[in-house]
Amino acid sequence: MMIKLIVSDLDGTPLHSHTTIRDEDREALHEARRQGLAVAFASGRMLPEIRDIMERMELNAHAISQNGAYVHTAEGQLIRHHVFDRELILSLAEAAADTPFVTVLAGPDRYIVKHLDEKAARLRQRLLAPLVEIEDLNDQLGKELLCGKISYMGDIAGLRRLREQLLEAYGDAIDAYISDSDCLDVMPRASSKGTGLIALLDDLDVKPEEVLCIGDAFNDISMFAVTPHSFAMASSHAEVQAHASHTVRFVSDAVRWAMGQTV
Repeated sequence: MMIKLIVSDLDGTPLHSHTTIRDEDREALHEARRQGLAVAFASGRMLPEIRDIMERMELNAHAISQNGAYVHTAEGQLIRHHVFDRELILSLAEAAADTPFVTVLAGPDRYIVKHLDEKAARLRQRLLAPLVEIEDLNDQLGKELLCGKISYMGDIAGLRRLREQLLEAYGDAIDAYISDSDCLDVMPRASSKGTGLIALLDDLDVKPEEVLCIGDAFNDISMFAVTPHSFAMASSHAEVQAHASHTVRFVSDAVRWAMGQTV
């Protein structure tokens, strides 16, 4: 068995507190590249944010963004693009209108809210792409504005209840999962990190057993199902760890395993 591709989530994996990257993780990924392994980042973040993090790491990599809605090669070629249809995204944009949650839509290169109030504005400090207000949002959705992901931000217990309500209301049309301690991500059913990874493997002509993936959240489980070499962070939820083949404290541990060293 030879690993040819390392795929890593970002937040909670090499990226901590939305801004900090461990030097050991950065160096391990650079060493993997020097040994000829390809690297990809799979994140709920959008492509400009992933590229910003790549620049900080001085590492060019493939990108699976918005939980699989978009897949780009390291050379910038778009190989997958999947967004909500208009009727569904209009309904989802109003699904939390009478709740305390902040509803954030992800366009190709910016985050959008209908009203940029104080709660929404506080999100800017953790985002690496613009957050903008569009008052006539419903008129643009599914027309000028395409959306590959919608997120609801707020209290985790309430988000879990909202998740069940959305899955009951929209059934097979969506996937919904907790992706952070205050974030519920909703995607079209055909979009996930797993489907994005499969598209990337097809493009690179890499087999599932030649891939190692690393993650820490429920939106990483679909990636874990693609390859036998899945690594969950020890800090992740027990259910996330249960879907992975291995558990590690740091990204660098999994990368060393990929390079044939002992964790």
